[in-house]
Amino acid sequence: MSDESRIFWVNNDSDPGPASKDEKTMLGLSVDDLPSTTHMPLKEQFTKHYPQIREWLTAHADRAGVNLLAMSPDALHGAAFLAAKPDLVSAAIIGRHSRADLRLKDDASLSLRHVAVLLFPSQAAGRGCRYRLLDMRSATGFLDERGKRLRALEADGPAFIRVGHYALLVFSTGGADEPWPEDPEAGWVRIPARLYLDEVETEEKSREWEVNSDKAWEVDDLPSISSSPTLVHNIAGPEMAVQELVDENETPFGELLITSSRGSSTIILGRRAVQAGILLGRSRRCDAGKVLSDRAVSRVHLLIIEIAGVLYAIDTASSNGVFDDEARERATRLEPGGSLSLSDIAIVEWRTN
Repeated sequence: MSDESRIFWVNNDSDPGPASKDEKTMLGLSVDDLPSTTHMPLKEQFTKHYPQIREWLTAHADRAGVNLLAMSPDALHGAAFLAAKPDLVSAAIIGRHSRADLRLKDDASLSLRHVAVLLFPSQAAGRGCRYRLLDMRSATGFLDERGKRLRALEADGPAFIRVGHYALLVFSTGGADEPWPEDPEAGWVRIPARLYLDEVETEEKSREWEVNSDKAWEVDDLPSISSSPTLVHNIAGPEMAVQELVDENETPFGELLITSSRGSSTIILGRRAVQAGILLGRSRRCDAGKVLSDRAVSRVHLLIIEIAGVLYAIDTASSNGVFDDEARERATRLEPGGSLSLSDIAIVEWRTN
């Protein structure tokens, strides 16, 4: 297999579509057809599309990383594989925008940049490849198997969510996994149960999606099971923009200084804020306000977030890029005193006491 760290394919009559290649990325569009709104239990969708799911998972079973598959009752619409890196987070963006890595373009309920997938560095992954799914302050968020609307989750095993009309399957791999069986029922049985741990308050279950999963449980009703479940942590996602993102009685962790031709803005951040994530861009759902209102800045341009104790700046599929010393970066460490350029319009500098 090649050393590509990010691989995507398009559904074209159920076959992989043509891909273009740059330094470390193979990219292809992800969805051709409008998905059906007909609801089907998750297990039925999984078994219906299992031959394609199995083919994709088998093709990437020898590398540590995370697989993502977007499906509806009608088809498997797209897939992605992110390889774990030893000292850097890997990222992919899901949404309707043409630059989104997994592009679900025909579902109007999705934001242009809807969900960020963040794969922890392999040295920080522990027993498996740990990942985070992060809603980027979209209008609808995403739903877990229980029908609860979440803003972020974290896990190191399988997790299934609904994004718009699509079911998104997430499978982490350690690089030496057992082969997937040919029988769809046996494939479903192989997937461990998911135990959901709500570390933040959730809304009541949505009536829009009831997948009737036989493997999604909460702590209070977990049955006796023979294998260890995947722990899926429901955690906080980015909050709405304010000038000072510091909790009461919390010592400021640092500050972002954002400068452009429209002026400058300073955002004081607490540790909890950087752990949940900060979004920068010209959309009203982002921080920094009018300083980033130039149209060369994407609506959601940059995510700043702490992963495994390291602060990262992640390009959220922006149109004009994020640059570090003139090199366009998808994900880079943000060190104290370090600065980045959004397109050639704005400078973002990170300062600590």
